[in-house]
Order: sequence, then C-alpha cells, then structure tokens
Amino acid sequence: MLCPNYNLVSRGEPCERCVKGSFRHVVAEGCYAGGRAAATVLAAEAYVHRWLKTYSTCVDLLLAPTAFVRDKMVSNGWDPSKVEVLPHFQRTPEEHPEAPATDAPVLYFGRLSAEKGISDLLRAMQRLPHIRLVVAGEGPQKAELQELGRRLGLINVEFAGHLKAKQLERQIAESCFTVFPSHAYETLGKAILESYAQGRTVIATDLGSRRELVHKGETGVLYRVGDIDQLTASIAFLHARPALAMAMGGAGLEKVRQEHAPEMHYERLMEIYSKVASAKLSRRTRIVDPPPKLRVAFIGGRGVISRYSGIETYYEEAGGCLAEMGHDVTVYCRKYFTPEQSHYRNMRLVRLPTLRTKHMETLLHTLLSTVHACRQKYDVVHYHTLGPSIFAYLPRMFGARTVVTVQGLDWRRKKWGRIASAALRLGEWAAVTLPDRTIVVSRTLQQYFRSLYSVETAFVPNGTSLTVPTPGPNLAKWGLRKDGYVLFLGRFSPEKNCELLIRAFESFPSDAKLVLAGGSSYTDAYVNELRKHASERIIFLDWVSGDALRELLTNAAVFVLPSDLEGLSLALLDAMGAGVCVLTSDVPENRELVDDIGFTFPVGDQAELARMLQLLLSDPEMRTRAGAAGRRRVKDSYLWPQIARELERVYLDAMGQPSMLIPPSKDVKKPDVRYELGRDAA
Repeated sequence: MLCPNYNLVSRGEPCERCVKGSFRHVVAEGCYAGGRAAATVLAAEAYVHRWLKTYSTCVDLLLAPTAFVRDKMVSNGWDPSKVEVLPHFQRTPEEHPEAPATDAPVLYFGRLSAEKGISDLLRAMQRLPHIRLVVAGEGPQKAELQELGRRLGLINVEFAGHLKAKQLERQIAESCFTVFPSHAYETLGKAILESYAQGRTVIATDLGSRRELVHKGETGVLYRVGDIDQLTASIAFLHARPALAMAMGGAGLEKVRQEHAPEMHYERLMEIYSKVASAKLSRRTRIVDPPPKLRVAFIGGRGVISRYSGIETYYEEAGGCLAEMGHDVTVYCRKYFTPEQSHYRNMRLVRLPTLRTKHMETLLHTLLSTVHACRQKYDVVHYHTLGPSIFAYLPRMFGARTVVTVQGLDWRRKKWGRIASAALRLGEWAAVTLPDRTIVVSRTLQQYFRSLYSVETAFVPNGTSLTVPTPGPNLAKWGLRKDGYVLFLGRFSPEKNCELLIRAFESFPSDAKLVLAGGSSYTDAYVNELRKHASERIIFLDWVSGDALRELLTNAAVFVLPSDLEGLSLALLDAMGAGVCVLTSDVPENRELVDDIGFTFPVGDQAELARMLQLLLSDPEMRTRAGAAGRRRVKDSYLWPQIARELERVYLDAMGQPSMLIPPSKDVKKPDVRYELGRDAA
C-alpha cells in the first residue's frame, strides 16, 4: 500500500521514496532482496492496485498495530475514519518474574539483517568486555555479524541461533534486559512486548513505533539511532543498576497486562467486527444504527481521587472506562471529599455540600444531587447502594432512566441502629421497585432478590486491574519487607471482623507482621479498641492510596478478609489482581470469588483462621500457586473495561436500545449459592 518492499527499508535504513505512489523506486534502488525482476513485478502490482483503487474500494477498515502506523497511512492519503489502532496482544506467564542472576547476559533476539542495527550493538559490546551479550535468531546477515564479532575480538558475545518459543521465553527471563538497535521504523516491535512479558526492560532506538512501547525512564531506555556512544552508555547504565532494571521491567509487564492482554484484544476485535458489520448493514438497509453515546450521572458515593471505600473506587474505574468509551459521565461528589476541580479522567465533577453526620450525610447529599440531576437532561442516572435508591424515581419524572447498583445488604451492618437499619430496609425495597433497572454485584444478591421480591436483577460484578509487585520507599518506612506480612485493607467496622483477625494472629508466634490499613466509618470507638493491639508485630496504617497502596498490596504474603458481611469486595478483587494469595471467611459472596483458587475459613472461627494463617505463611509455593490462580480468574471475568461494557448494556436496555456489542462467550463462575431469608448475616 505504501511500500512494495513492505517495510519502508532500503539498505538497512528507513526509506519513504515509494510513498504516495512512486513505486518505481523499488526497482531503481534495488532494495528488494529477491532481485530487480521480482521488484519490477511488485512495483507493477502496486501500480495496478493504486489505479484500480483496490484498497479504498474493497477494504472497509484498516487495522494498524500502532498509532505510528496509523499516522503514516493517514499522512499518505488514507481516510482517517478507515484506519483504527488495534495493538497486538501478548500473553504473560502466571508466575511473577524473578530477578536475573548477577552474571545474566544482555539479550538481542530477532531477525539478523542490516536494518536491525546489530552491528551497532556489537561495536558497543567491544567497549563493554565485562558484560555478556546473547544474540538469538537467524537471518541473511548472520555470517557477516559473526565475522564482525571475530574482527572485534568479542569473547563476550554468543550467537545462539534460532530458539523455539519455550527456549526463547526462558532466555528472555534469564537475561538482565534486552536491546533492540533497529534502524527501521518497525510496525510494532513485538519483541519489546515479549521482553516486558518476562519482566525485562528494554533499550531501543528512538524511532517509529518504539516511542509508543518504551516509556523513557519508566519501562525502558531510548537512544538516538546509530549513536553507538549513547547505546554503550545506556547498556552500562542499566547493567550497573539491576534494581532499576527490574523495576522498569515490572512496569513494562504491567503495561502489557493493562494494554495488550489477549482478552482485551479479542473484545476490541469483536467490537470492531460488530462496528464494521453494523455499518455495512446500515448502508444497505438503514435499519441498524450504532449505539448512542449516553449522558450518565453517578450518585451515592463520596466522590473521586481521595479513595475511601469500594464505591469511590467504582466511581473512578467504571466511570473512567465509560468515559473512555465515549460516554459523557458526570460524578456527583461531596465537597469535603473531592478536590476542587472540574474534571477527572474525562468525567465531569459536580461538588455539592452535605452535613457530615453518620445518619444525614449520604441522605442529604443524594437529595441535593438528585435535584441537580433532574435539570440536566441525563439519559441515565445511576445510584449506588441501598440508601440513595429511595430517590431513584425522581429523575424518571424528568425523562431520565434510572439504575441502582446494590453493593450489599447495608441494613445488616453492625454499626447501624434500629432506625437506620429500618431506613436501609426501605432502601432495599426501593432498589428493586423505583428504578428502571437494578444491578447486583454478586450471584448471592441476585438469588436473594429473586427469592424475596420475585425480581430479576442484572448481574454486573465489581472489577479490578492487574498489578505486579511494585518496589518503592514505603515498605522500609513502615518496617516491612516483601512477602513478610499479612494484610487487611478496608474500613475498620464491626462486620469486617478485624478483632478476630488480630486475636488469631496474636495466638501464634511468627516472624511475619500483620498490617491493617484503613480507617473509621463512623466507628471511632471500635477503631480505638482495635488500635490498643498495636505492637511491633501488629501495625496500623491510615488510608493508603496511589503508589503507596500498590506497593503495600502487591508485596503482601497473604491478604485476609475475615468479614461476616460482604457484597463483592473490591479490596479482595484488587488482591487477586495483584497475584496475592487470599484467605477469606466463607460467606457466599467471598466464595464466589475464591472457591477453587483461594482459601476460606468458617465465619468467626478464630482457631481455624489462625491455623490457615500458619499454614500459608509456612508455604511460599502454595501462596504463589494460589496467587497465580487468582490473577487468572480476574483476567477472565473481573477487569474494569469488561465491567464498563456490561454497564453499557444495562443502560441501553433501560433505554430500550439494543447493544451493538457481542455478548460475552462465557459467564463468570457461578457457584452453588444458597440463601436463607431469615438468617443473620454470616
């Protein structure tokens, strides 16, 4: 389409002489390895397709693996609306990457040809005789490169030849980092993703698509094309700093898991197929239109940025994903909680006041938010939790559709008195009576409403992201070490059973520590009693967020959730997404997440909790296997982009609009759920 030689390369350097239809240069330059006769055929083929307008007529959509490729196509005449970016996917191993050996080599792998710049790398290695290099791959320049190595006297360079897939993965994992000195643009640089997948950082030339994959100083190092001095300095710099190289490799692994996961690629590809198919059908029949972009309001949580509980996380992640999908999302926030700014993650923020009291804060803020929302012409007003749902009918009177998400049976929380519990029971009735659609986050809740109210609710679970162990300064500041502590993360409220966890941990000797990170939820007396147990072994932290939270969570040995009441714990999902071994009470909502992949103990059983803690702390291999299994479950069913698409389906259904997205091919795990309507929370 742009280059008859297919790669915009001539004599080992970038070449754009043929772009915009000057295909004769492939013959004149002699850049095609098959000879001038074959180059003449390629040029003729390109001219014929250009004259016939083959690609513009027959191709509905061109998929580019990087924005660089898309921009090249558009700058050379392609219609921007007919080019979309779909990055390649990359599988990652289940296990966390291990640190390389102290004498681990630098690695290049790929085709051995002039445009790959391997001769630059060999000349750099001549100046670094104390560092080993492995060159893996085959290609037309192999003999020439081996001869160059002999002339340069490189005893620190090994040519490993072609490696099969498993051999290559092992070689990458055994390297300290990889180097890609290519002089060509490269459409993607799949080798960079393969390096990241093994937790290895990258040194690459600052050219073409590599600028999108290698974030300088974060996931790797970029240097000027052909600058051997800078390449030498970059290799020496990273080799002397193995901890930095490992941290950058971890950041690269996280980038792959967040942006190049196979399931995300598949889902995006299905969306593209659906979009192209519906567009063709629309042109032919004028019946099916693409799904509308919606104006959505979130009401019920405290806000965004200053995370406090699961609702605020839900606001940020689900709302942010919906905004990325093109929807207009407004989040109603409490003034004291959310910083004074108008937008966050492409969501509009509306900050309103409230009274900061245990019983009136949410009620008053929801009322003010609802009154404001009724004047804004939203398509959907989405209420979160039981209490706010009592206002769910009001926006319907002004033309909006309303949706309520039930995160749990709040009236059962021990912190509420009889009047507050009765009000929340009213909210439960309102949640399935007043809105257009009701969402529940667990199958247990779905069965509860089906049995008690004969109502079918929509099941859309909470979500999380995949994270990897994150180094940082905070563990040392807190007196902790990686894999050396048990973690509880969340509100300090009676139903979380933190006192049970503390007593169980105090009942046996261990070198590990117990960390409880969180704060009060109008439960100051309870929190004060808990903090009396603070000691060298038991550490209390306030609310932790951002990088500090990732560092605390991803380096824990075991995450424990001893609660006797849950909806679908976001903290538990976060721990599973981080690959941390999880131990929970056996309430049905927890079992939905951890059955077959984690560990449980009977609710309230201190002795069994202590026994399981001792078992897990003594068996690192068991913890690693369980953590990897938890990550797999999260990847299958609980990533935020997938949750946002399910929300979109519910919104469109509430509006009477069919979703253009293909339904998921498989449901999340459906455990055997039993619910006794008269029982206490347990």
